Amino acid sequence: MEISDRDFSEKVLNSTKPVLVEYWASWCPPCHTIKKMLKKLDKEDTGYQIITINVDRNLINASKYDVKGIPCFMIFKQGELVYRDVGAKSEKQLRDMLTENL
Repeated sequence: MEISDRDFSEKVLNSTKPVLVEYWASWCPPCHTIKKMLKKLDKEDTGYQIITINVDRNLINASKYDVKGIPCFMIFKQGELVYRDVGAKSEKQLRDMLTENL
């Protein structure tokens, strides 16, 4: 699910489930590949809410969380940032990231 700055608090910080947020941009080739993998994972019962946010259109959160490189992955639990990683990932790496931080 793609969100905007105005939805961030409701969809991420107030979520009852852990949330994986991917910061991306339309000009980022690895982001497009990862988007397909995230859609696949979102259809599975991973235990996570999977969210994407475009850094070019949502500068408030990109700035607040100091996103300097993309794709950037953050995991939030009960409104707290508990994990952060930057760079392209394989599907296995994404699955491992989710499993290790659940």
